[in-house]
Amino acid sequence: MKRGDIPLKISELKKSIKEFWNEYKNYKSGIVGLVLLIILASVAAGASLITSVEDYNNWYNPTYWRENPVDAPPVWVNFFTSKKLPVHQVEFVSVEDFKYVEGEPTEGLRTYSVNISYEFKYDVEPSDIIIRILGAVAEGKNASITITVIRPDGHRINVYKAVSTFPELVGNYSAKTVSFSRTSKASSAIIKWASQFESEENIREVSGYPPHGDWVIRVLFSKAEVGILVGEAELLRGEYQFSISVTFFDEESMLYGAKLIIAGSVYGWMGTDSLGRDLFVGIVWGCRLALIIGVLTSVISTFVGVFYGVLSAYKGGLVDELMQRIYEIVASMPLFPILLILSWKFGATVWNLALLMALFWWTGPVKTVRSMALQIKEETYVEAAKAMGAGTWRIVTKYIIGQIIPYAFAIMALNVPGAILTEAGISFLLGGRGTREPTWGRILHDAAAAGATLKGLWWWVILPGVMITITGLTFVLIGSALDKILNPMLKR
Repeated sequence: MKRGDIPLKISELKKSIKEFWNEYKNYKSGIVGLVLLIILASVAAGASLITSVEDYNNWYNPTYWRENPVDAPPVWVNFFTSKKLPVHQVEFVSVEDFKYVEGEPTEGLRTYSVNISYEFKYDVEPSDIIIRILGAVAEGKNASITITVIRPDGHRINVYKAVSTFPELVGNYSAKTVSFSRTSKASSAIIKWASQFESEENIREVSGYPPHGDWVIRVLFSKAEVGILVGEAELLRGEYQFSISVTFFDEESMLYGAKLIIAGSVYGWMGTDSLGRDLFVGIVWGCRLALIIGVLTSVISTFVGVFYGVLSAYKGGLVDELMQRIYEIVASMPLFPILLILSWKFGATVWNLALLMALFWWTGPVKTVRSMALQIKEETYVEAAKAMGAGTWRIVTKYIIGQIIPYAFAIMALNVPGAILTEAGISFLLGGRGTREPTWGRILHDAAAAGATLKGLWWWVILPGVMITITGLTFVLIGSALDKILNPMLKR
């Protein structure tokens, strides 16, 4: 190779790219598709930065999501509702944030205390207040736990005081959970405090109520006036402080931190499902999975189809006839039922789905590519290559496929939406026997299984459906523009 050949080829490549871009930018739909593709690719590439990898890995672990509200719409619905709904919040304070008092004179006596603030500014009260204390109590020992609420009006409510162990396991920690609406000591303390402001008639009215439930939280966030127990008092907005005190009586017990969970009515950018899973996590990681399946299926099937069509045209005769009959048999097979059965049998992982679809999708470009190859093989440069002794492989790959490759890119782009829709259909129908990844199709299956449409959980159905539509539209716009540019028959 001569020294100047490489710079010459680079110069020609730059010139070709520039000419292609000058023509591509004339198609406004193609520009829109390119912008959408850049956004989708950025979301897919940055999925681990946009959301937590731990969230993704625990998508099918129900206990992981138990701190989230179930069936909660996105936070932005507050812009369209007359009443502002409380946003779900989780405040974590580590042991370093606690004030530590070393006990004297009793050896091992230690007290940790902390105040956590919550600004209540909504038209509806939260559904619950949960305080979870994380730590480890030595075997045979207990810890004293005290929880006090300081309201914006200055009233103090001694919500909970008890000596207890940390009986639960939350992640890697032991924990003690106090729910204001479900823990009887806490709910009873709130009702007892509120009774001093209530009329005797209203007290008698609620005397048959169980001392727990959502109405207890309504009482906590209401003004201290008559009607507080029956829901007639106005909500009291302002800063609420939750004072937590933990006392250990030995040296071995340890405190790691505490969580204040405000069980709100709205959550995140895309809401939650019936298990409390953050749908934003599923949508973001589903974008990566959709692009992997769509692009991988399209690339493999297109290259196989192009090579098959070119080889069939170049060989001709009986070989061409035999290859065309094989093509017709595969093309006539009912693709979706076969893919459904094979996915059920071998497992519908992302990679399995992509490879299974590629096994049947290669038939798409064969006829078009074959007709193009029949014309190209009659060109003088192909005949010259044969005369110079070039082998079949070199002629097919360099002289024929090389001319068809630009058109193949248009086919690839147009094939991606079909692959994504097929995966979504398979995941939707197979459900638990399908992929264990949070693909958009699997999210839609979970929504259907939970009766999301009947329950009015529109965000669970519409958002993944919109993402499938946008992704399909993206590649249709790009593929249509490429087809007009690269296919000589469609050029004007």
